[in-house]
Amino acid sequence: MLINFPSLGSDLSFSSHEARAYHFILSLRFDDAAPYLSKKTAGTVYLNNLQESLKIIFSEDADLYSDYKNDFDERYEYIDDLSSSSAYKNFYLAELRLQSAFVHLKMGAEWDAAWDFRKAYKLIEENQEEHPDFLPNYKSLGMLHIMLGSVPSKYQWILHLLGMNGTVEKGIEEINKLAQSNNTFKKEAEAIRCLFKSYLLNEQKEAIEEFKKVYISSSGNLLFGYLYMSLLMKASEGQQALDLYHKLSDLSEGYYTLNILHYSAGEVYLQKGEYKAAENEFKTFIKHNTGKNLLKDSWYKLFLSYWLNGDNTSAKHAYEKAKKTGYTIVEADKHADKSLNSSTYPNQVIMKIRLSTDGGFYERAQLLLKQKAKLTTEEEKAEYTYRKARLYHKIGELETAINHYKETITTAGTQPWYFAPNSCLQLGYIYRQKGNIEAAKKYFEKVLKYNHYEYKTSITNKAKAGLSELKD
Repeated sequence: MLINFPSLGSDLSFSSHEARAYHFILSLRFDDAAPYLSKKTAGTVYLNNLQESLKIIFSEDADLYSDYKNDFDERYEYIDDLSSSSAYKNFYLAELRLQSAFVHLKMGAEWDAAWDFRKAYKLIEENQEEHPDFLPNYKSLGMLHIMLGSVPSKYQWILHLLGMNGTVEKGIEEINKLAQSNNTFKKEAEAIRCLFKSYLLNEQKEAIEEFKKVYISSSGNLLFGYLYMSLLMKASEGQQALDLYHKLSDLSEGYYTLNILHYSAGEVYLQKGEYKAAENEFKTFIKHNTGKNLLKDSWYKLFLSYWLNGDNTSAKHAYEKAKKTGYTIVEADKHADKSLNSSTYPNQVIMKIRLSTDGGFYERAQLLLKQKAKLTTEEEKAEYTYRKARLYHKIGELETAINHYKETITTAGTQPWYFAPNSCLQLGYIYRQKGNIEAAKKYFEKVLKYNHYEYKTSITNKAKAGLSELKD
C-alpha cells in the first residue's frame, strides 16, 4: 500500500479522489469507493473508519466489530502523529471518536461509547477554539450539543462534572451553519438536521419536506433513501414509504446489502393489512440478520402477520420462537418482550387500529373503530381510548383528540403503561401548536413525572426538547 505523508502545515483536506470516495461511502457503494482509498492519508484513514462504522451499525456483525476495535487505535494514532497544524487533524480525530461511539452504542458497549463521546467533545471544542471559522467543526459540535441537550435534567450534573454541556437549540443552530453552506459535508449536515427535527423536535412534516429535497438531489444514495423511508414511516406516511422501498429495492448492483429495509417494509405491510407480504419481508430479515437487535421484534411481528391473517398454527410457532429468541436492548425488542410475557395474545381489534393508524392508513383505522371491541382489562380500556386519541390527532380532529388524551390520562392513572405519559407529550404538542404555551409547558412537565414505563427514554427526551423550545 502506498503511503503519502502530509507535510508540516498541510491542510489535510479531501483530495478530489477522497471527495469521490466520500460520496460513494455515503451512498453505501463501498466497492466503488475502494479504488479511491488505496493511498494512506489522513482523509482515507477517516473514510475507511466511516465505511467500517456504517457496516457495523447496519449489520451488527460481531466479527467486524472485533476487527474494528483492533484497527481503530492504529487509524487514530496515524492521524494523531501527523505533524500538521491543519484544522482537519482534530476534526478527523473527533469524528473518529464519534463514529466509534456510535459503533459501541450499537453493539451494547455503553461505557466505551461514553468515553468516546467525551473525547470527541474535548477534541472538537479545542478545534473550535483554535479554528473558529472551520465549517466542518459544526457537524461534530452540532451533533454533540443536541445529544447533550437531550440528556434528562437529573443527569445533567454528571455532564457538568465531566466538563460537557450543550443544548438542542445550540446544536441545531450549528448544524444549520454547515447545512446552509457549500461545504463538502453539506448534505450530511442536512440529513442530520432532518433526523433531529423529526425524531427529537416532532417537526415531522418539515423534516420530510426538507429530506425529500436532500434525497432527490443525491440520486442513487441508498443511505439517504433508507433514512427518508424511516422519516416517512415515523410520520405515518406508510404508502409513500412502501413506494420508496420498491425504488430502493432496484438499487442492487454495487450497493451494500441493507437488510434493515426488509424489516421496515414488513412493518408497513403489517400496518396496511397485507399480511402475506409482511410475512415474507420479516422472514427475509430474520434469515439474513447478523446482529442482536430487532430479532425478537421481527419474530413477534411475524406472529402478528400470521395471527391477524387467521393462521393460528404458524402464529403459535412464531410466538414461541419470539419468546426464546433475541435480546431486549432496543425499545422495539423491549416492547415485544413485554407483549410476549403477557398471559394472553393482544386484543385483535385494538392491534389492527394501532397498526393502521401508525402507518397512516386512516380509512382502515376508522372502519375498525366501528367494530365493537371486547375490552376485558383496564389496560385494554386505557389503550382503546389512547388509540382513538392518536387516530383523531393524526387526521386533524384536535378537540376530539384532546378529550381522548385527557381521558386516557385519567383511565391509566399511574400504571406502568406508556399511554398516559405519551398522551401528555401529545397534548404538549397540540397546545404548543395552538399557541397555548402555559398548557403546553404543563403537559411537557407532566411527562417527566412518570416513571418505569415503555419508551420512557424517547418520550422523556422529546418532552425535554419541547420544554427547551418553549424557553426561546
